[in-house]
Amino acid sequence: MNKALFAALAFGGALAATPAAAQETPVLGAWNTEAVTDFGTFAAVLTVAEAEDGYTVTMVDQAPAGGAGAAPPPPMESTISDVVVDGNSFSFKRSMTTPQGPMDLSYTGSVEGDALTAQVASDFGNIPVTGTRAEAEAEEAEEAE
Repeated sequence: MNKALFAALAFGGALAATPAAAQETPVLGAWNTEAVTDFGTFAAVLTVAEAEDGYTVTMVDQAPAGGAGAAPPPPMESTISDVVVDGNSFSFKRSMTTPQGPMDLSYTGSVEGDALTAQVASDFGNIPVTGTRAEAEAEEAEEAE
C-alpha cells in the first residue's frame, strides 16, 4: 500500500514539474511587428516557440525603408533571455549591440486573436509595439487574390 501511494505521489509530482510549455498558448507562432519611435518605425518578425524547458523567442529585424539605392544597415546582434509565456501574455528581455553601444530592452505584451500588443521598456522610455500573426496576413493575401 505504501509503495502504491509513493508511486502515485511521485507520478503526480512528475506531472507538476512538467514545464509550462506543455500548455497550449495563443502566443506561439510568428508575428509581424512594428515599433513606432521618435527615431522612426522599426519592423521585425517575432517568433515564439515551445522549447524543452519553456519557450524561446527569436526576432529578425527588417531593414528600414531607405532612399533609392541606399544599402540597408547590417542586422544588429541581440540576445534574448528571461522568456515567460502565461496564457495570452508574454515577456522577455533583449540585449542588443548597436552602433551607439549596448541597449537593453524589456518586452511585455499580450495576444488577442491575430493581434499582438506590447510595450518595450528602454532607456528612451516606453515604446509601443503592435503586430499581426504572420500566418493570418498570408491567408488574407490569398483570399484577396
